Amino acid sequence: MAARTALDVSASGRRAGVLDRSDLEADSFLFTYGGGCSEEDAVSLTMPVIRDPYDAMGTVHPIFEMNLPEGALLEKLRTRFAKTVPDFDSLALLAIVGRSQIGRLRYALTGETPEEVPAQDLTQILAYRGAHDLFADLLERYAAASGISGMQPKVLVRAAEPDLPRVTHRGATHIVKSFDPREYAELAANEYFCLRAAQLSGLPTAKGRLAENRRVLVIERFDRRDDGMYLGCEDFCVLSGLRSHGRYHGAYEDIATRITQFVSGEQQRAALTQLFTTVALCCAVENGDAHLKNFAVLYEQPEGLVQLAPVYDIIATTPYNARDVLALTLGGSKAFPDRRRLSDFGRRACGLSKRQVDEALERVRCGVEGACSDIRDYIAEHRDFARAGERLVATFKQGLQRSST
Repeated sequence: MAARTALDVSASGRRAGVLDRSDLEADSFLFTYGGGCSEEDAVSLTMPVIRDPYDAMGTVHPIFEMNLPEGALLEKLRTRFAKTVPDFDSLALLAIVGRSQIGRLRYALTGETPEEVPAQDLTQILAYRGAHDLFADLLERYAAASGISGMQPKVLVRAAEPDLPRVTHRGATHIVKSFDPREYAELAANEYFCLRAAQLSGLPTAKGRLAENRRVLVIERFDRRDDGMYLGCEDFCVLSGLRSHGRYHGAYEDIATRITQFVSGEQQRAALTQLFTTVALCCAVENGDAHLKNFAVLYEQPEGLVQLAPVYDIIATTPYNARDVLALTLGGSKAFPDRRRLSDFGRRACGLSKRQVDEALERVRCGVEGACSDIRDYIAEHRDFARAGERLVATFKQGLQRSST
């Protein structure tokens, strides 16, 4: 039988309840709100404060599973804690990485005080040119402070900066992403220029900086206010009641429906326009990985304003898989769409007028062409990027041509 590992769950620094294994059913997990917990401390938009426990089979509830490490980060944690944590299930994993998560939730063993995340000089990461694998050191140092999902190697770090007002403890400020160059050549630069295309398309976009050696991308956390307060963040797997393995299930039309259910009324028109523009951009840059976990909402408290998160985790996937398709269906198909199918999505699912659709598509065209210009400027200064850069430009132009006709 698995060891007892009850976790206190806090929201914005206030204790919300307890997450534990069931005494009666193997592989079952229970979350129970604490007495007197208010609605503003609800752990999820999908889990309002009630007296009865919420139960989940197989793994923890979607909101608690959202940030569980995957890929290289998960393997690093398994290796490090194999001896001390023999029953390495989702609850045990949360006990390790729970002090530092995307969003406003934190997890700790009863009576445990969350530790501060170690500080890191971001300039050192961005300017590093040595032969040693700097990211391997970051993974060793920050793995246990990285409550973040995704198969791409990544860690959460705290920038060495002037003191900020304390919330509960000094937490992570940035995401550092790396990649395996044998499988995904120049992936960091790929994402950097895709984010640039999003920004130039007028979309709210996560802020990223590319390291001089192009081995890592440093992303500023968009779920964190300037005063250090973390916002609630829930991806569309959570909002759809799905586990992370369901990230490729469903349609972009489903995201539009969830927006009308969870985003605040006064924010819905902007959110639906942003969704359409983002999907159009993903088609233009040939991003076949725009799944449910790559869209999210943000809020300070569940009863307050809920809005769509900025664009994040966007890459061109066809340079690595020429036959790639969309992550979700669009108009019943996963094939990359033409302008007619995109426009139909904008009008039927997002409720946009023909003029609004045309204006969004024009913004995307300008944004992608602007990113192509930026890539060529970068090539002029970094000739070793010429081959990959020209391939990325060709991908953008191919996707833009398809989605424009």
